[in-house]
Amino acid sequence: MDLSLISNSELLKRLEKLACTERKITHLILWHINEVESRRLYAELGFDSMFKYLTQSLGYGEDSAYRRLQAARLLKQAPKVAEKLESGALNLTQLTQVQKCIKQELKEGRKVDLKTTEAVLEKIENKTSFETLKCLAKEFNQPIQIQETVKPQQDNSVRLEITFTEEQMEILKKAKDALSHVLPDNNWADLFAHLAKKHLQKEFGKDALNELSVSEMTNKRTQPAEPIQPHQGKLEEEKENKKNLPTSRPLSGTTPERQPAHGWRRTAKQSQLTKPKTASDPETKPTQSFTTKRKHIKITLKRELLKKANHCCEYINPDNGQRCQSTYQLQVDHRIPLARKGTDTPENLRVLCRTHNLYSAKKWGLVTAP
Repeated sequence: MDLSLISNSELLKRLEKLACTERKITHLILWHINEVESRRLYAELGFDSMFKYLTQSLGYGEDSAYRRLQAARLLKQAPKVAEKLESGALNLTQLTQVQKCIKQELKEGRKVDLKTTEAVLEKIENKTSFETLKCLAKEFNQPIQIQETVKPQQDNSVRLEITFTEEQMEILKKAKDALSHVLPDNNWADLFAHLAKKHLQKEFGKDALNELSVSEMTNKRTQPAEPIQPHQGKLEEEKENKKNLPTSRPLSGTTPERQPAHGWRRTAKQSQLTKPKTASDPETKPTQSFTTKRKHIKITLKRELLKKANHCCEYINPDNGQRCQSTYQLQVDHRIPLARKGTDTPENLRVLCRTHNLYSAKKWGLVTAP
């Protein structure tokens, strides 16, 4: 299916309609799963469980089958779930998590009535998976696990299970967001290793990590380069082009370089000798875009902008007024780009995540990336 010729608005309308249809079909599938299971029709087909019927006959993956089966059983107990599922207020993962808690309560001899179930479901509406788990832990009074577990694995990696306080977790989240440019994979293992290395280098010097064994250095994850900022690619390209220009005709604001005695020089990207330009040579018109000199934005100003933005992306959807609020790879953006005669004044600066920074640059016609 080729969707490249469809307009943006039409594409979004189609996707929204399909998503609504998918949710409606999902809750209908759950009803059918309940009915097939209650009639034990899977047994007539040669399967010893509904789970095997879903995976081996209908082709669901094991995780998908498990979620649908658990959600269907919860739906049977609380039929109002169907409306929430169809509207998108609840999803299969949340229903699965609730059903697991109810099963655990039953194992421990505590029955969960319909009223309690509906109250819990109402509290987790429109919540993320993390928020849902936090809510369920409180509602079902799940025990707090504070022991630390360190398990070696066959590839010499180590699995670490550890409990953080709420305050500690908030600090780690802020550090993770602040380092998202350096650690784009955004996982906890990289964060802890990065912070530990920084501390070791500060405490013992840059050579402190040289004491690692060869195997550890081999298995060490490579640190990805910092993501390229909008316009940075163009700027780097222009810098390279400036280097390759004849040195007898220096660019504005640069210091002329000493010419070789013979007056000729070979550039890295040329396969033939190039003669330096003279006054009689046609003048080359300088590129207008991306030539405005960038000034370094002071760290104090960056901090003020981040504080004002509450450390999250300030992009606002013009259609519904919804703010992005992402904390991943935050960047200082010019509302009016420097290439369009914008300024470095605080009024022209804002905080955007990398995605919306690139999107803004594309709207200004400064990048061609999709």
